[in-house]
Amino acid sequence: MTDAVPVAVRARRLAACLLTTALVAVLGGCSLPANPHLVRPLSKTASVISGMPVVLWLGDRAVTATLIDTPPSRQFAAMLPLTVQLTDAWGQAKAGPLPRSLTVDGGVPVHDPTPGEVYFRPSNAVIAVYYDDLGQTVPDPGLIRLGVVKTGLDRLAAAGNRVTVRIEPAAATGP
Repeated sequence: MTDAVPVAVRARRLAACLLTTALVAVLGGCSLPANPHLVRPLSKTASVISGMPVVLWLGDRAVTATLIDTPPSRQFAAMLPLTVQLTDAWGQAKAGPLPRSLTVDGGVPVHDPTPGEVYFRPSNAVIAVYYDDLGQTVPDPGLIRLGVVKTGLDRLAAAGNRVTVRIEPAAATGP
């Protein structure tokens, strides 16, 4: 007895596979509008327009950011004002512990963080502000995006390996 599959059977399997692929492509195309110029992808800027502006104070130097409008970001905003000791172990982000964890409901896990964004790591209740991309990915459960740095990212990056940051709503007057 041989394990060889007859040529006719392989040909039918290949035809079925190609037909399935074509059907998926056609059906997927049916969901596109007639005018592709009407499709606008949600940009990072658009996702933060309705968010809350915050300031990260490094002594008397300000880093401004905007929180996105998600349940985890709203929980984080409810903690403010907040002082966090941030460290820089890998040369790409300043990170430090929050007083309590945030929900992950309503947040999308991110495994490839973008410089200039603020994240929360649910596995250890840490907030992180990425300022560089070293090409590394974050293992599960990933990070939950909280916001985007608007100004001063270079100040945060140059702040050293250990910095105390006061995070507060932008309406506050300063340190």
